[in-house]
Amino acid sequence: MAIIKIGFSIFAAAIAIAIMILMTRNPSTFGEYSLLIRACLLNLGIFACFGALFPFFSSYFKIDRKILTLVILASSLPAFIFFLSVVPSKTIDEIYLEQLDSSLLSDRSSNGIIEIGFQYPIFTPTISLVNRDAFTRDVNIFLRIIDSEQEASLFRAVRSRADDEKLSVESTIRGMLSNNSRYLFNPVRLAPGQAISGRPIFIITNLEDGASFTEALDSGHIGYLELRDPDEGNLLADFRLAPI
Repeated sequence: MAIIKIGFSIFAAAIAIAIMILMTRNPSTFGEYSLLIRACLLNLGIFACFGALFPFFSSYFKIDRKILTLVILASSLPAFIFFLSVVPSKTIDEIYLEQLDSSLLSDRSSNGIIEIGFQYPIFTPTISLVNRDAFTRDVNIFLRIIDSEQEASLFRAVRSRADDEKLSVESTIRGMLSNNSRYLFNPVRLAPGQAISGRPIFIITNLEDGASFTEALDSGHIGYLELRDPDEGNLLADFRLAPI
């Protein structure tokens, strides 16, 4: 009997730990589930904690089964209230975008142009993203430059991976910076309520007349940072670019 109790306690503890890891270490995965499933998983973790401890204390505490049932049902209510009532009332279908600074990726000898076998302005603004939705969101970051004649150029931030992995400017930049946690690569995944900051990387390759990025913005061009849905391409949020 003692072996069975210990085995049950270990099994329950394993379930509780697995759910805790899912919620704390993988919030983006947890945020993909429906609110009802999240409430049930949280309650399962709570019950598993009680279950892991119960065999060790059952000999000392004699609790009527009806009272125990009421306690279990009562302890499950907060999770359902939080996920099914509080979360929907507090969240909105919106991703907040803010620019914290503007800078070019450069070394001292390149005057704003990083030299890795080519010469392009590489723009790396620091931005802050906040997911105010109740579910995990994936977003792609874009930079739109509108010139004085209202013609637009759209630049996509460097991706974490591409279908065509041939050597390219993008793949070179990705190889150089992918191990640096300061940089953000498309698509950016945001758990519910999560706020992150980092630097998307824009390779400016087609500004008119070969003008540098800084010169283009100084000559009347307007820049916007955009967040778009990776699947549909719908605009989710935008923010006018601050001067460099």
